[in-house]
Amino acid sequence: MVTESSEGQFKEGLEFLKGNNLEKATRAFEKAFKEDKENAKYMSYYGMCAALRWGEIGLGLELCTRAVKKEFYKTDYYINLASVYMKADNKKGAITVLKKGLRFDPENDIIHDELVRLGARKKSIIPFLGRSNPLNKSLGIFFRKTIPNLFGRFRRQKQIIKGDEDVGI
Repeated sequence: MVTESSEGQFKEGLEFLKGNNLEKATRAFEKAFKEDKENAKYMSYYGMCAALRWGEIGLGLELCTRAVKKEFYKTDYYINLASVYMKADNKKGAITVLKKGLRFDPENDIIHDELVRLGARKKSIIPFLGRSNPLNKSLGIFFRKTIPNLFGRFRRQKQIIKGDEDVGI
C-alpha cells in the first residue's frame, strides 16, 4: 500500500537520481520499496539503482522484470530494465527490451536516443545477403530516403490485424 512516507522516499530518490547521487537515490528507493513491496514503480527504480550502484545485477533483473510484467505499459520500466542489462554487459538484451518499450510509446525520445547510442540497426533488406553487400546497401539507402518506414508500417498493420502483439516480456 502506498503511504505518504513511501511516496516521499520515492520522490526524494528521484531528486537524488537527477543530481547523479546514486548512493542516496538507491537508499531512498530501497526504503520506499521495503514499505510497499508490490508497487511496480518502487520495484523498478530500486532494482535499477541496486544494480547500477551496488552491482546487484540479479536483484536488479528480478525486480525490473517483475515491474515490467506488472505494468507493461510504463516505458520508464523498460528503460530501467535496459540499464540493468547494460550493466550486465548484455547489449542485445537491452536493445530487445527498449524495442518492446517502443510498442507502448513509439515517440519516446529517451528510448530512441538509447537505441541510437547502443547502435541498434534495422534488419537488412535482403536478409540472406550480408549487411555490407552492395545490393543490400543500395536498397537500404534507396528505401530509407524515398519511402521511409514503409515496411515498418505494413508489418505493424499486419500484426494488429493478425493479433500478433506480444504484450509481456
